[in-house]
Amino acid sequence: MGDWAIWAVVRESANAIGIEHFGAHDLRRTCAKLCRKNGGDLEQIKFLLGHASIQTTERYLGSEQKIAVAVNDGLGI
Repeated sequence: MGDWAIWAVVRESANAIGIEHFGAHDLRRTCAKLCRKNGGDLEQIKFLLGHASIQTTERYLGSEQKIAVAVNDGLGI
């Protein structure tokens, strides 16, 4: 199945559920957000998306680091 055939299926499916404006970039962002929601490591998602910096990936996902609950707080240092 070619790129255009896949895109046609995606576009038709989006229209069927009432999504009028839908782009390939929406699929990319959804994939990244689902990976993160399911415990995906930010570094791996960065690699998946081809970003050069982790900050770009954080902005892309709409996430930010929670400094009040830093990962190293539980180390007891």
